[in-house]
Amino acid sequence: MNFDEHVDRSQYPTMKWSRAFLREHFDNEGAIPMSVADMDIKAPISVIEHLQKRAAHGIYGYESRPESYFTALERWFQNRYGWKIDREHIEPCPSILNAVSILINQHSNEGDGVILQSPVFFEFRMVVKSNHRKIVKNPLKLTDGQYQIDFDDLEAKAADPKNKILILCNPHNPVGRVWTEAELAQVAAICERHHVFVIADEIHGDFAFPPHRYTPYLTVSESAEQNAAACISPAKTFNIAGMVDAITIIPNETHRHWFHDFAHRYQINKVNVFASIATEAAYSDGANWLDALLVYLGGNIDLIKEFLQANAIHVSLIEPEGTFLVWLDFRELGLDAKTLAKFLAQEAQIALAPGYWFGREGAGFARMTIGCPKATLQRALDNLAKAVKGLT
Repeated sequence: MNFDEHVDRSQYPTMKWSRAFLREHFDNEGAIPMSVADMDIKAPISVIEHLQKRAAHGIYGYESRPESYFTALERWFQNRYGWKIDREHIEPCPSILNAVSILINQHSNEGDGVILQSPVFFEFRMVVKSNHRKIVKNPLKLTDGQYQIDFDDLEAKAADPKNKILILCNPHNPVGRVWTEAELAQVAAICERHHVFVIADEIHGDFAFPPHRYTPYLTVSESAEQNAAACISPAKTFNIAGMVDAITIIPNETHRHWFHDFAHRYQINKVNVFASIATEAAYSDGANWLDALLVYLGGNIDLIKEFLQANAIHVSLIEPEGTFLVWLDFRELGLDAKTLAKFLAQEAQIALAPGYWFGREGAGFARMTIGCPKATLQRALDNLAKAVKGLT
């Protein structure tokens, strides 16, 4: 497992490294790409070998998911998190956002409110708007360098009968919080009181840095289990986002039947042979690889902390408890949101996801993807320090 290996991604139409993408969003084809939430690290060798073997077979016709696919998934979550997933509760779906969109339609009507805990993954906002629902913000509170849920505000927003859904990001993208069991239980209690359905996006669940631990939302209480759906996937964990499906876990029988009937009606329940192979291989053989990756990512976080302390460039790190993303605070530089984004892309030569993409609450911040070799991260930090010093 050589996470320091540089892999040239430019030979394929990779979004993150695409010159067209960098030109469109950052007006700089030469910026170091660190905005898209995938990693510049090879997938586990077991995943690669199983895909190579499957490709060599030469026939890629219609298939079903084998028993071993479900067994691997169930064992992964049972062994790592003590979450016993009932086989009957599993509903595969092409992507997390597909599942979120379906669930929004099934648990609300046009014009209803969907609660988002901003700053939060920007595509949630797009999905809510495209389904003609109203975005209702429950902004996170930044206190002493850590984001917290504003439970009083959540109670008030949930109490409005027009607000039907909460999209919960667990762990949270981009601020890196790994919500505790107590926090999640409080969310569940509020949403149960006010009949708000919870869609838990847990795609980053495997990324929690000790002593923090990912708690699957559906495990915190019976009300959470019966009033929510969890969206999980090996996509981020094993860097196979361009290939694999998502898995939606829906314990409530009525809600599950709604979802299943929709998938059948619109034929979104077909099987991709390579997605099945990759998922099974990852969940069967990927534990040691992931454990080593978490240590490596922890080293990248330490590199950032040490660099910022040593260089005193008026940039601070909101230290992540999980994910392979870091949330950087540039507010001391005194630049407005658009000027900051331009400065980072043009002067620092780094393509970071501007904080305002995640909502107004993200203005003055930016998200950096650190799932990359240390050499790439070091180059980005050196660029940043040089650019900031040039401001004075």
